[in-house]
Amino acid sequence: MILVKYLAPAYVYTQGGLEKDRLIAIGDDGRIVMMGDARQHEQITEGEQIEYLPKTLLLPGFVNAHSHVFQRELRGHTHRPLSRQDTFWTWRRAMYAQAQSLTPELLYESAYHTYREMLAAGYTSVGEFHYVHHQLDGTPYERPNAMAEAILQAGQDAGIRVVMLLSAYARGGFQQPAEEGQRRFCDGSVELYLARVEALRQAGFAVGLAPHSVRAVPGDWFRALAAYSREHGLPLHVHADEQMAEIEQCQSVHGCRPIELLERYDALYSGTTIIHATHANEYELSLLDQYGCTVCVCPTTEGDLGDGIAPYQELAARNIPLAIGADSNTRLDPFEELRWAEYSARMRYQRRRILVAGELDAPGPLLLTTGTRGGAQALGIATGEIAPDQFADFVEIDLEHPQVRGWSDEDLLDTLFFGVSSTVIARTWVGGRCVHHRED
Repeated sequence: MILVKYLAPAYVYTQGGLEKDRLIAIGDDGRIVMMGDARQHEQITEGEQIEYLPKTLLLPGFVNAHSHVFQRELRGHTHRPLSRQDTFWTWRRAMYAQAQSLTPELLYESAYHTYREMLAAGYTSVGEFHYVHHQLDGTPYERPNAMAEAILQAGQDAGIRVVMLLSAYARGGFQQPAEEGQRRFCDGSVELYLARVEALRQAGFAVGLAPHSVRAVPGDWFRALAAYSREHGLPLHVHADEQMAEIEQCQSVHGCRPIELLERYDALYSGTTIIHATHANEYELSLLDQYGCTVCVCPTTEGDLGDGIAPYQELAARNIPLAIGADSNTRLDPFEELRWAEYSARMRYQRRRILVAGELDAPGPLLLTTGTRGGAQALGIATGEIAPDQFADFVEIDLEHPQVRGWSDEDLLDTLFFGVSSTVIARTWVGGRCVHHRED
């Protein structure tokens, strides 16, 4: 291990809370080697770098645990009337049309620019739930992972950490063949899908399995994917309970709700992340609690699509781990994403302080955990907290920014989550390397 630099911020937020005058040592592998007192420099030898960051706060880098990167191109273009009564399902037709226009080259360009935006907003890692795999008629490209590779290359070039959540898609809906707009999402068999996952894994990429939903993936696929996920220690992500129509269809065909069906398919375990869970009932939440699953909420997208508000009070009461996702990436600002998780919860339950670790706590600490460590755990990556052996992924907060004026040690996190936008971020670091610098 070679030490390549030291950072000495005015403040740093660790699992122990707000700390002052800490020295962070970063190794050549991009991980934190040790943390000490910045006022004691005996451990620094001649030739080693130390960078002082006065009037700044280092937070762990935020994790966008659920992204469909190509949907960023739809921003602002789906609010004109699409039907007499617009819902997720009418929006989906516009999204399918956008997906049909993609080539590997266009997907790279869209992903690169969107990932640069994520870095500017403070996201240092992203779980890319990717399902536009093949050519328009469903025929694989000469390189079967050409589209996924375009995204991974864009992530490398942009400087963000990408976990490729390769989506499995087999059909158009419960007992329905794929529609024309879905053909390029679908693999011909579960074996072909797993071969593409294996190819990415063997190439050294961070990957996870992402059966799209119980309506798009049958039970035999789910069982095979869950077994592979467990065998190789890979995360498994799946949309569930996002819309009432999905729940009603599932009940009609299978006699149960989606998360109950996932249990039947052996797809619930500690590596499983449920995306949305917006309309999960008490029994489904008890299953998630029992199996140690994570829930990834996406408040700005759920609001944009009119899906509903997640059962935050029940999730918090059960201590079910939470993560956030920018999902359609209409808005890229983790402070806003987390703020709207708490705000929408307040509107649902008509009281304040829903997402708190304890009855006497403020929301700030749990919101930070949700936006950082929760997402890191959902993606299976060593980031999300500032501690030895973790990747040196940080957002550098300018404590002299006008939006932070009047902050105090006691209320600093709440000042951030309820009073600022991502414009307070001066720099973003991934693996100990500065990958974004705000232009004042």
